[in-house]
Amino acid sequence: MDRKKFLKNLGFGLVATPIITSISCSSKDDIIKSTTAACGVTKSDMLGPYYVSGSSQITNLNTQNFSGDKIIVSGKLYGGEDKSKPIANAMIEVWHADSDGIYHPVGDGNVSDYKADKITLRGFVNTNAEGDYIFESIRPGVYPGRPRHFHYKITANGYKTLVTQIYFKGDPTTADEDIDSCRIIDFKKDTNGIYKGIAVIHLASN
Repeated sequence: MDRKKFLKNLGFGLVATPIITSISCSSKDDIIKSTTAACGVTKSDMLGPYYVSGSSQITNLNTQNFSGDKIIVSGKLYGGEDKSKPIANAMIEVWHADSDGIYHPVGDGNVSDYKADKITLRGFVNTNAEGDYIFESIRPGVYPGRPRHFHYKITANGYKTLVTQIYFKGDPTTADEDIDSCRIIDFKKDTNGIYKGIAVIHLASN
């Protein structure tokens, strides 16, 4: 599915800018509920060996149509510990393994170090004026020593850059690491078989 159809099906409508305009009312209600717990500023996590800078702005990270369970991640970005300061125009870089636990590429550096067909399951999105973000991909696989996860690197004016990871509720391997519950997301399948979850992030000020 191309980006315009993807956004239209989610209720975003067609947009001329790369920044999303809204999230559906039900999703907004879920996001508000998900911030009622006193999580504080989102904790950082390891950058990992597979961060590649210079990725593209894109809504569907699965540019090579790899097989796997489709997943849609939405959420909101806030400044500080509460939900009174949504952050607009933040850059959220995302990367993750394929369904077999393999990254593309298996390495780091810059995208210019690799052929275009070696780069996938990574890219960035921007938050809109209300701090909302969304992206589509496939559910990451697990690999030895790590639970299922997405990597985030978030950059926003006036806030400290955050490198973090979000995890999957019900994944038994999360018990092997010191992971706070606020970064363990309850992904559930909808009637179309697509996993959906909401990941709310709080940034610390500079």
